[in-house]
Amino acid sequence: MPQFIYLSGCGYYMAPSFAAIVKRPDSRPSAGDSAEHSAEDSGDGALSSRIEDEPEEAAGGLKGLKRHSRAVRLACLAIREALQTASIPGHAPGGKSNDIGVVVGTNDANLEAIDRLQQEAETYGVNNTNPGLFPETVLNVIAGQASIYFGLGGPNVTISGGDFSSVKSLQYAADMLESGSASHVAVCIVRLHPPAVFEGSIRYRAARESVVALVLSRQPSGGSGSGLKLRLESVTDLPDAAATRVTDEQLPAVLAVKLRSGELPSGTSVIYADAGPEGLLAVEF
Repeated sequence: MPQFIYLSGCGYYMAPSFAAIVKRPDSRPSAGDSAEHSAEDSGDGALSSRIEDEPEEAAGGLKGLKRHSRAVRLACLAIREALQTASIPGHAPGGKSNDIGVVVGTNDANLEAIDRLQQEAETYGVNNTNPGLFPETVLNVIAGQASIYFGLGGPNVTISGGDFSSVKSLQYAADMLESGSASHVAVCIVRLHPPAVFEGSIRYRAARESVVALVLSRQPSGGSGSGLKLRLESVTDLPDAAATRVTDEQLPAVLAVKLRSGELPSGTSVIYADAGPEGLLAVEF
């Protein structure tokens, strides 16, 4: 991974409302919030753990996405916001003339489409299902559609890493920047609740739905020195008991809030997230 990279843009949406973090400043996640607390907050029924379907005005300017799955629509909206924040112009589909990459981290974004296809097969027969549904059942559909829609000519990759999808996606994006295969990478972490038919068979389930897009860059966006300079490093142990530690689920939103507000929990300059058998991912600012 490169010595330093830049977090130059972000776009994020979280339950209970489509733009909860934007419209409800008090709902912004922090490293001090836990998934358990999020679940408790919504336990009285006042708050939903599901992102509301996006209002039509939020999808303005993203023509042609209505026929796609909810996962694709939400991810593209977040990626658009992240690219705009990073001052990276998205251009018309088919004009791939750049080296901007896409990495999508998700475990479940294709389950709604799989359920719909199964329902159609049961209702109309396997030979009479909507052919447009099939591409949506493939897990890497978000990365592919985002690459096509925004005209991003770099590699597009999907990471399904269970409890460590965020960490693995950020590490992969950093490696893409270091290798020179991309100058910017839009990383989008999509966590949606599975349809009821899958309840009980899914090992990993987010406490609350969220879609977070981050743009990582080799250089400050626009060459103006803007962006958040950071370094990603794999470590095996926490340096001390007071170190700030977040879950894989919290990590993308914490980085987005840091970019937007300049704040870090407890005033620290390093946060740590579980990286599975490899130990921890340290994000130093």
